[in-house]
Amino acid sequence: MWNRCRRHWKCIAWAVGAVAASLLLVGLSRGDTGFAQWYATHLFPVFPNTIGRILSPIPFSVYEFALYALVLAVPVCAAVIGWGLLRRRLWGKRVCFAVCRVVFCAAPAVLLMLTLTCSVNYGRTPFGEEAGYLMQDSSADELEALCEELAEQAREYAKQIPLNETGGLSLAQTDLSAQTKAAMSALGQQYPSLAGYYPNPKPVAWSRGMSQLRLTGMFSPFTIEANYNQDIPDYEIPYTVCHELAHLKGYIREDEAGFIAYLACRESGDPVLGYSGALNALSYAMGALSRTGRMESYARIYQSLPQQAKIDYQTSNAYWQQFESKVAEVSNALNDSYLKANAQSDGVQSYGRMVDLLLAERRTRTVQ
Repeated sequence: MWNRCRRHWKCIAWAVGAVAASLLLVGLSRGDTGFAQWYATHLFPVFPNTIGRILSPIPFSVYEFALYALVLAVPVCAAVIGWGLLRRRLWGKRVCFAVCRVVFCAAPAVLLMLTLTCSVNYGRTPFGEEAGYLMQDSSADELEALCEELAEQAREYAKQIPLNETGGLSLAQTDLSAQTKAAMSALGQQYPSLAGYYPNPKPVAWSRGMSQLRLTGMFSPFTIEANYNQDIPDYEIPYTVCHELAHLKGYIREDEAGFIAYLACRESGDPVLGYSGALNALSYAMGALSRTGRMESYARIYQSLPQQAKIDYQTSNAYWQQFESKVAEVSNALNDSYLKANAQSDGVQSYGRMVDLLLAERRTRTVQ
């Protein structure tokens, strides 16, 4: 009896301590103490250099299959416990109690791990500020010039890329893992916060399911893996992989990870990656341009794109239209709530702030 009570109190103490530690860390990261930046540069790298390095050689997403195992385990455990309780068997009560104790201890552990690998990093110094960009309001003329520059990049890269049977980009000859990691490592020479080890990106086996949720990629805060949807159109994939790899350097905000992905693709020297980065960045910028009401400029820039880019955009639109559903709406709403809970008050609109970083980088580059 005494040993059982002691186990109960240990479980309670662990749960209270883990929750308290999580709240304290989040509180410290939201202040102007510099704690979040110090944590991102000194402590967070431990995770990709240990957990990420250990799981990197495994050719599939450990996180994905752990989720499948969890989904299967829940109904099985519930059925076993329910059967034992209905039959009034002593072991059924013991199993039920043991499962409840595990859940009670595991939930705070999950919260603490999420805090250590994600939540604290939301408070780090913004990438644009770290890089010394000229962050300020931009005019519609600057935005139009940015769109023209990105369209020009797409035209240049399109001359060098391999094509698939429909005339769009083909990744059949691309070593995606090696080339994206090399691109991110090379960018780390220019931006030291991006330097260091990168685990292998992992394709998700059931990528169609990710598309149902309108997800192109997913960073696992528990296994420290960069997972990507391999079912989406090819031109979206290299950019998505670099985006998820950026999360592994502690850049959790979506707008920053997207911008870093564009830089990595552009600076890689690889036309396939450059094309992917230019087209994805252009889609954000053109969306912002359309909201300014400059539809004539929008149409002119779109018409100036090479045929490969138009085919890729059309393929992408057709692909994503088939996943317009209530499931996608719920997924978007949950993602919106998660972003707002982590100090991104714009919610899903924070994805649009990537355009501000594109403009700031261009402004800084032209001034220099």
